[in-house]
Amino acid sequence: MTATPGARSVTATPGTKPANGAWAAVTVTPEAASRLRVDGKPLLLGASGAFHFTSNSGALDSSVGLTAADTRLRCDGRPVLLTGDATSDSYGNTLTAAEAGRLWTERRPA
Repeated sequence: MTATPGARSVTATPGTKPANGAWAAVTVTPEAASRLRVDGKPLLLGASGAFHFTSNSGALDSSVGLTAADTRLRCDGRPVLLTGDATSDSYGNTLTAAEAGRLWTERRPA
């Protein structure tokens, strides 16, 4: 029997660069697996996030895409995000897979 922690949510953390303004997370759009669920919630295959920066000298927008590493745990032909998977842009805006649930698998008797 094996246990694999799977992601069921994604958190967005605004960056801190440049220091003359403030970043804010605008949207986080998770991409759910169609068939794989833990405790009734689908595991995630990826996510995208939009961030907006404002300062006295102007505004910027940035997008961050989070994809799963190539793992054995797959759904819809793709690997699923695991808790702790993360990615950032050059400004430090970060998406992180979170909220672990335990997915248990067992071998069926022959």
